[in-house]
Amino acid sequence: MNIDFLSQLQRIVRLKDLEAWDIKINDKECRIIIVDEHRPSTNEDFPWLDNGIGEDKRENHITAHVYSLGDLDEIEEKMLYHIAEHLTDHVALAHCNVTVLFNKRNDYENALNSLLKDKGYQEFNSMPLNKFFNFSQD
Repeated sequence: MNIDFLSQLQRIVRLKDLEAWDIKINDKECRIIIVDEHRPSTNEDFPWLDNGIGEDKRENHITAHVYSLGDLDEIEEKMLYHIAEHLTDHVALAHCNVTVLFNKRNDYENALNSLLKDKGYQEFNSMPLNKFFNFSQD
């Protein structure tokens, strides 16, 4: 497995509650979108758990959405999972739950725009150039 982190991992947007990265893994293009939900975790955040997370609900929830154009093998998913974890390891994990969700999607822009809209931002392509003059696009 080969990822050149200098050329194949690129942050495309950084906001106070959403960050998006494009990454190429084994010549497969993917996008990781990390969303700070600014709310406590709920059982719905963990659909793979039959009984939810019980008392392990933390004060804040962060969702990392991993989008791929095609199918990923198990090793690629594990690698992307670890990258998403690494991109969120600066948060106080004693107070935050982080989930990583994998989605196969043909159109990353619609996925990003939908999450931006949910957070009250304009679409990515509509952001004025001056939003990209600073470290954060807020």
